[in-house]
Amino acid sequence: MVPALLRQGGSRAALAIVLFIATLAVGGGAVLRSAEYDEGYTSLVTSPVPRPAWPEAPFTPRDAAPVLAAVVPPAEVARQLRETDVHPPLYFWAAGLLREGGFTGLGALRAFSMLCAVGAVAAFMAAARVVGIPPLAAGLLTALSYGFAYTGGVARGFALAHLLLGLAALAVVLAWRRGRAPAGLVAAGAAGLAAGLASFTNYLAAFPAAALLGWLLVAPGLGWARLRLLVAAALPFLALQLANLSYFLPQRGSRPEQFEPFALLPALKLLGQFNAANLFGGLPLYAEGVARLGLGAALAGLLLAGAVVVAWRWRGLGPTRWLWLGGFAAPSAGLLLLGAMAGNTPVELRYLAFAAPFAALLLAGAAGAVAQRHPRAALTGLVLLLAVQGAGIAGMALHPATRQAYRDAIAALAPALGPESLLLVPRGNDGVGIVVATLREAPADQPMLLLRPMEPAPLPVATGGYRRLVVLGITDRDGARQVEAALAALRADPAWREAPAAWRDARRGFAAWVFQAAPLAGSGVADLTEGVVVGRAHHGGEEP
Repeated sequence: MVPALLRQGGSRAALAIVLFIATLAVGGGAVLRSAEYDEGYTSLVTSPVPRPAWPEAPFTPRDAAPVLAAVVPPAEVARQLRETDVHPPLYFWAAGLLREGGFTGLGALRAFSMLCAVGAVAAFMAAARVVGIPPLAAGLLTALSYGFAYTGGVARGFALAHLLLGLAALAVVLAWRRGRAPAGLVAAGAAGLAAGLASFTNYLAAFPAAALLGWLLVAPGLGWARLRLLVAAALPFLALQLANLSYFLPQRGSRPEQFEPFALLPALKLLGQFNAANLFGGLPLYAEGVARLGLGAALAGLLLAGAVVVAWRWRGLGPTRWLWLGGFAAPSAGLLLLGAMAGNTPVELRYLAFAAPFAALLLAGAAGAVAQRHPRAALTGLVLLLAVQGAGIAGMALHPATRQAYRDAIAALAPALGPESLLLVPRGNDGVGIVVATLREAPADQPMLLLRPMEPAPLPVATGGYRRLVVLGITDRDGARQVEAALAALRADPAWREAPAAWRDARRGFAAWVFQAAPLAGSGVADLTEGVVVGRAHHGGEEP
């Protein structure tokens, strides 16, 4: 007897349980993870000043709150995107409308992403059910995929694009099912619209979106009706690509140094690593030495076993198997093509997250096919896979190795912060990513001073009146130079003395330094280093 998890249907209660698990998987990271670099752009590109100058004197997060809460209408968001960012507008219009409704905090923006992600799980489950793939297994494998859950909980456009891709997948299989009937043309048009809107949310969603629509060319049983369906799908999709061009062309040269130069073998290695992390997250990062190597080997073996099962039961996946394989392969192929054309390596986990639901459908379909003859083996393998995914999701929410370091750094440095301490924060590339993430994690009344491109000498003048300086070394390329200049100035100034304790993120090379005001000779002022305790953190940090 086929287990309920691997049947081609499912009760409403079971489907609701899967969606509840999806909410927990996505919501855990959304609630517990630090504010992130890119999330600052979401707030500011929908505000009147997308690149604030920020005060040159010390200021607090409470002082900056009105800047982060201000909102502009959609037309102004569109103009600012063309001038200051590298993204299409649909998600930012939605975020701006949400913020205009009074939901200006990071939590509200992340909650919107969570709703989109859970909706995406429901859409892919519905598509699975239409074509005879076990929907419960497909939904769980999608929701517990690290790449999907992570991108589903951040205040960026990935979750909305996932939802639109899920709706496009559902519409494509409905168009295929209804074929020559008028309802087939309607479904094909809806597929093209949803696929186009996915790319109007995130340019890189165009790769799996195009794969979904392109499958209509080879879908079995359609005959000449495939041409009508393809035209019905292509018209709205191509219209939205023209709209994309109106944003992409003004932006295309705005970030020439964002990625490393292109090299084929390193790019292929990254694609392999991130496709694995897409399913399992950063589990090897939670171990050290031999244990880390052993865990990595075990996960590689599990992935290989899953691929072998998919290949073994390939025909048992049914006539839509090439649809799901195309959706899975398209993000990797598209990134490789983009890198070769642009001469860089735009390979990141969040970009490959669009492949996760399609991998889930392939694995669920293979497990369902195996269950027809070997139900216990199929259920055992599926439960093992889900358990490993669940461990990766728990790590995403709880372990510092796979989250950005702002919250951990501020928590570790809390004993050294306060009104008599000045937090020195690198401005970074453009005063958005590092600055806004720090503003969101630091205490509301914590004095801050931004480190800017400057000669080292003026820094001590700007820091007068404080008994303690804390230099936050979470940096991008420009921020690293700003921190180095500040450290050189402070170490050369006899008025400041470096304290022995500091926070450090060993894997990413981030750190923080504390300087105490030196007592004046003969003044009787107590040594301010006494009693100051600064937390240490020696943990991992890179995204998997």
